[in-house]
Amino acid sequence: MKIVAGQHRCVLFDVDGTIAETEGQAHLPAFNAAMAEAGLPWRWDRKVYQRLLRTTGGFERLMRFAAESGDKIDDAATLLRQVHQSKNRHFAERMESGVVQCRAGFRELIMTLARHDIQWGVVTTTSRANWEALWRYSCATMGLPAPEVIVCGEDVAAKKPDPEAYHLALKRLGLPAAVCCAIEDSRNGLLAAKGAGLTVAIVRSEFFAEEECSEADLVVRELTELVERVATTQTAR
Repeated sequence: MKIVAGQHRCVLFDVDGTIAETEGQAHLPAFNAAMAEAGLPWRWDRKVYQRLLRTTGGFERLMRFAAESGDKIDDAATLLRQVHQSKNRHFAERMESGVVQCRAGFRELIMTLARHDIQWGVVTTTSRANWEALWRYSCATMGLPAPEVIVCGEDVAAKKPDPEAYHLALKRLGLPAAVCCAIEDSRNGLLAAKGAGLTVAIVRSEFFAEEECSEADLVVRELTELVERVATTQTAR
């Protein structure tokens, strides 16, 4: 199955790991900086963080680790919400420094979609502040058209793998799932998009390179492979 067939009118992108490799380059060091700032003894290495990524949402990730650690923390939810806010500030600072750029092929893919009058959107369970930092410092600088729809973690009650975020994006677009498709990098994202009835392509990322994604309609290593598919499919119409 071709991921962007002639009938597709919008491509919905996950953010972290999909548009840019933000997890290891920005989120992980930002978490560690925020935890140190709060006086917590926790420090996450890449192996621990990879395991924690199975839980979507930064605050939810902190709460999971707190439960696993067995450490007694007074009013943990309040403290960890503050840590999460601090983490987002550190993330934005890293993005502003230019340490993270969009993945190879992302700009070409968006511009190819635009040339063929195919919209694009963002469906992520990261915070809006994190998306805006990525957009401001990495995406917008490339002269890209703005996404048609943006759904972030604050917009939904249930995060991926629940399909709520994708259902909301389709509602805001006023489009059925049959004319949209999703690009994700994780199994949680795949299940969320599939749960909303979308065709899904998986692009492998640094933390989910070997994750089981047999339900995907297409699996690629880089976004550049999707550029070629869009161009070829649209030329053949």
